Amino acid sequence: MIRLAKPLLGEAEEQAVAEVLRSGWLVQGPKVAEFESLLAASIGVNHVIACSSGTAALQLALAAAEFEPGQRIAVPAYTFPATINAVLLAGLVPVLIDIDPSTFNLDADDLERVLPDVDGVMPVHQFGLPSPIEGLSERTRVVEDAACALGASLGGRQAGGLGVMGCFSFHPRKIITTGEGGAISTDDAALADKLRLLRNHGMARNDDGTRSFSEPGWNFRLSEIHAAIGICQMDRLDGLLQDRTRIADGYEERLAPLRQLGLELPRVPQDAVPTWQSYVVRVPRGRSVPSFIAHLCEAGVEATTGATALHREPAYADLEGCQRPMPGTDDAADRALALPVASGLSDDELDAVADALGGAIQAAI
Repeated sequence: MIRLAKPLLGEAEEQAVAEVLRSGWLVQGPKVAEFESLLAASIGVNHVIACSSGTAALQLALAAAEFEPGQRIAVPAYTFPATINAVLLAGLVPVLIDIDPSTFNLDADDLERVLPDVDGVMPVHQFGLPSPIEGLSERTRVVEDAACALGASLGGRQAGGLGVMGCFSFHPRKIITTGEGGAISTDDAALADKLRLLRNHGMARNDDGTRSFSEPGWNFRLSEIHAAIGICQMDRLDGLLQDRTRIADGYEERLAPLRQLGLELPRVPQDAVPTWQSYVVRVPRGRSVPSFIAHLCEAGVEATTGATALHREPAYADLEGCQRPMPGTDDAADRALALPVASGLSDDELDAVADALGGAIQAAI
């Protein structure tokens, strides 16, 4: 089976984990600090605060931003539910925004429509392609959901450095992995201090060695074991990004002839550099994505759907915006198909995926 995704792990990660185990220091120590420093340098920000998951990063960021309960946050209608869940669980009101199905990112015109009536925006850099938010942070508070976007850039600026904070995930399907883990990036020193406090029970250490608790917080720390893996993965980052670009270019070349049969390939705006965390096409209109997944599986190719159309999910049915038309989101939800991007995918495997996809389209005609 040609896998959808597969983390690249090796002897370096094994040795790094063993070193941590021998040290006896397993939580929030020098490895976490080193991992944070490497991430900050890569993203081009002053501070990175590592935490236990990408979802934890979203929750911490919203808490640190000190939005008032009931304030309104614009969220794309097409994303993984962790984005909207973080908004809801913070006591805020999500306002769903339609997307451009050619990029799977926020529709700029739809965002403009609601911008005067929201208190912040949580754009998602979907599948590793930066959302069109240049200049947005000058008009409202922007907390980036950059879960898929470590190494992506927009107009020469790194994802995670485009808003007041950026939130990353290191789940095994992301560009680098720590197994589970996340991080928040920011240039704001006061926000960084707040984030560090909130991730560790709201606890501060005093100069005399005692502890004090100034406000409630979570246990969202990252372990030294996870951070050690992350340090090794950062050494691989440039190579991993180059490999994803090679895979995406390979698909572009091989799948271009299928455009005449209605297949639509992802579009990358001129000023954006994606990570290709996922390579997501849109199947011909009127065709069934599950039937494509089944056909590819029979051919030995793992595939899946894209993100989630939030306005179609029962958990969010009563939210603002769920009853109005979302044509871009509907198109993505009905047609998005994610193809394999596993590290090291060979030319022969790319050929096999393209052949299987072409066969699936022919079978559906």
